[in-house]
Amino acid sequence: MATKKKKKNGINAASLIITLAAVILAVVAIIFLIKTTGSDDETGTTSAEPNSTEFQATQELVDATQQAAYDLLPKNYKVFQYLTRGMTHEDEPYGNLPEDGFYTCVSDEFNNFEDFSNYIKEIYTEKTAEKLLTDPFGNGPVYGVDDTGALGLSSEFVPSEDEGLSWADVHFLCTPVSETECNVKVTLKDASGSDVDKEVKLVSENGQWKLTELVG
Repeated sequence: MATKKKKKNGINAASLIITLAAVILAVVAIIFLIKTTGSDDETGTTSAEPNSTEFQATQELVDATQQAAYDLLPKNYKVFQYLTRGMTHEDEPYGNLPEDGFYTCVSDEFNNFEDFSNYIKEIYTEKTAEKLLTDPFGNGPVYGVDDTGALGLSSEFVPSEDEGLSWADVHFLCTPVSETECNVKVTLKDASGSDVDKEVKLVSENGQWKLTELVG
């Protein structure tokens, strides 16, 4: 009888061990499931949150920057032509170089250098306008005042023979990044008709939108 009793106790101990192991595995599985579910929920919540640091432009600001680009980009194109092709000017007698270093320009739009200077300053920021008027390409000024006080074209100016990009079907996209700054993507065409994108900024300076550089 004693032997049977010991055998019975042995069976109960083994069952208890198996039961405890099953309980432990179940608890581990539940903890893992809870942690996994919680992780998925946290991930979903994070990805759904909007970027609070992204600038949200008002419709009024969008309209203002688009109007500024619409007004300034065609003027920019004219300036690009003036600075790379040159204006019509009077030649010196016998093909001589002008003694003052400037050929007299023939223009219905600009009576003198001040008119031309003011036109540039209406389009570009103060820093950019100063560069375009004094040394746009690292070769000195393209325009100045001749000896009669009129607008003059530098005698050292060499017109560009590059056809450049076409502005015949220009498109632009304005993306305000703050109340005073806007990125502008300008899409032009090359000689093959393919799109070429140019990036420029509009900056509000003294209450007026201006381009930060020459686009061409």
